[in-house]
Amino acid sequence: MQLTVKASADQVTTPASATAEAAGLDLSGLHRPGPRIISLIPAHNEEEGIVKTVLSQFAQSIQPALVIVMADNCTDNTVQLAREAGAQVVETIGNTAKKAGALNQGLALVMPLLEDEDFILAQDADGELSTDFIKNALWAFDVKENLGGVSGCIVARTPTNFIERAQAIEYARGTRLMGRQGGKVHVLSGAAAVFPVHAFRAIASARGKSLPGAAGTVYMEDSLTEDYELTLAIRHLGMDCTSTSRCPVVTDIMPTIQMLEIQRLRWYRGAMESLWLYGWNKITRLTWGGVAFTFFSSLLFPMALLALVLSWLLWDVAPNPLYWFLLPIFMAENIVVAVRLKDKPSLRTAILFVPLWIYDNAMFIVYWRALFDAVRRNARVWIT
Repeated sequence: MQLTVKASADQVTTPASATAEAAGLDLSGLHRPGPRIISLIPAHNEEEGIVKTVLSQFAQSIQPALVIVMADNCTDNTVQLAREAGAQVVETIGNTAKKAGALNQGLALVMPLLEDEDFILAQDADGELSTDFIKNALWAFDVKENLGGVSGCIVARTPTNFIERAQAIEYARGTRLMGRQGGKVHVLSGAAAVFPVHAFRAIASARGKSLPGAAGTVYMEDSLTEDYELTLAIRHLGMDCTSTSRCPVVTDIMPTIQMLEIQRLRWYRGAMESLWLYGWNKITRLTWGGVAFTFFSSLLFPMALLALVLSWLLWDVAPNPLYWFLLPIFMAENIVVAVRLKDKPSLRTAILFVPLWIYDNAMFIVYWRALFDAVRRNARVWIT
């Protein structure tokens, strides 16, 4: 579904309001003075977490003008539970484009009713926002110029097994890196991010022209990772992206290695396909460099192990025991972030080192598989 781009709420027409009301939306929240925040929560069979997600919206110190759950082909109790929690619910019509399609249908309803200085909060249905999430996101827009989006800082829900603990530590490492880089963020996360309406209007106007995708739409519906592609679109329009630790969002993590593998194959492949779509230019070249470095890093251990074996077999050179003193250097960051997680099992996992080392190298293997799947154009697989 395409949206008609409008410049301001002064141009809102009766048909636009009538269309939103016909979809079941109560627009009274839009009468408050701006800037207004509209929350869109795409949800497909999310009955387990949708109540917590919606309640975290209403617990905000600055509350959204509208909280809308876009129920996408749900066959469980998501719709009923979301309504009971206080959200407005719109059920998608004929959507086959999953999350991106659900968001585009929601944007088509609300965008014609908003002014350029209003904001859209797009949030996954399995996350919980911190109380000041919206307040601190708006603060980021105030202190940084030319922002096209503010991403939430991802915090893993309390882990219960090794696979979940490894993900929790991985997310915490990413947060530390983001902090060291002054808020520089690789992707405006689909878990939760805030966007100015004028940025979405600019994207919708540029689709099919300077940006890939269907004209008039905001999210690219053919993308495996719509949040990553949207980040590239924002940057190609000359706007910046940021994240802040002041905007934590607690999100679910994959409980099994099988589910994690499927998730990461989609993430990695979607990112690569988006980069190929945009090509090599001044916006993407640093990211291309990061991808190349990741592939190079994945080969370091096999090459080091091969060199060690060959030196022992051919030249009878034994490894120097002093090399073991390098181990604490590699362990340090994992231990630091595990301490900050305040989870004793995660700390033990970090101290043992080997399990996390195996996890990281397993993710390298998945990274290579994603590349092969993209090159060979294998069938795309989603978790649900």
